[in-house]
Amino acid sequence: MIAHEYCKNVNNKTIAREFGLSQSTVERIIHERFHLKIKEALNYPAPLMIGIDEHTIHKGRTFATTIADLGNHRIYDIIEGKSLTQIERNLKRYKNRDKVQMVWMDLSSSYRNIVRKCFPNAKIVADRFHVIRMIQHHFMEFCKQAQQTIRWQRPIIHPLRKKASNLTPREKQTLHQLFELNPAIHACHTFKEQLCDLLRLKTQNIKQCRNNLRKLKEMMDSLTHHAPAEMKKIGITIRKWFTPIIRMWHFVQNNGITEGFHRKMKLIQRRAYGYRNFQNYRLRVLVECGGFNR
Repeated sequence: MIAHEYCKNVNNKTIAREFGLSQSTVERIIHERFHLKIKEALNYPAPLMIGIDEHTIHKGRTFATTIADLGNHRIYDIIEGKSLTQIERNLKRYKNRDKVQMVWMDLSSSYRNIVRKCFPNAKIVADRFHVIRMIQHHFMEFCKQAQQTIRWQRPIIHPLRKKASNLTPREKQTLHQLFELNPAIHACHTFKEQLCDLLRLKTQNIKQCRNNLRKLKEMMDSLTHHAPAEMKKIGITIRKWFTPIIRMWHFVQNNGITEGFHRKMKLIQRRAYGYRNFQNYRLRVLVECGGFNR
């Protein structure tokens, strides 16, 4: 009953008063109950579809790595820090690692190497959000180099980052005036929008993927031979992550589930005013985000 009340976000002080116990007793009961529950729950094999990403604790001073079960929309595990050795050691403890089918992740070469070692039969899929963000980042860096005043003009920066189809008439007029003064930004903006639209496609069949593949290769050649230095970096990254990126076309899923849980983890941290003990933090996250309190 105490554990059930805690899962409804009732604080320890209120629970202690309701059951006539001390707060330390309530805390001990919750820990014992949840440790047992999580120990039983983590005995199930590694999920078939995994999302891996990092998040911060204590305002960026401490990191943790999130392992999400994307098929069941829950957190499978939290690993302390982002040390490659520590992450690899923890992942190799999972049962049936060889049966993991898909792993969604951002464009991190370190995570990719770990996944290849620990999940040898899994296919790596790049997370669409991070791919689009990478393109936007290099495009904005080019714009700031092409016209120095842009970096201090928020009314221009926002429309440049925004999807072209979502622009308001006022934002379109702002960009039109910018493009008249700087045609190079106009050309790169048009190219950026075409590339992002291509990468946003989902659930494509084999014939559609072949057409998309041809278009993407043509764009990569343009970036390699004709684009400014900052835009060339987009082509270099796409070339390094070519196979995980083109796999995005087959699926609707992405690592957004993991990012959503990161938001919930921030709320857990705020409610407790931060955690000094990582095991306590991991316990709370697994209880509230691991599907154990359903």
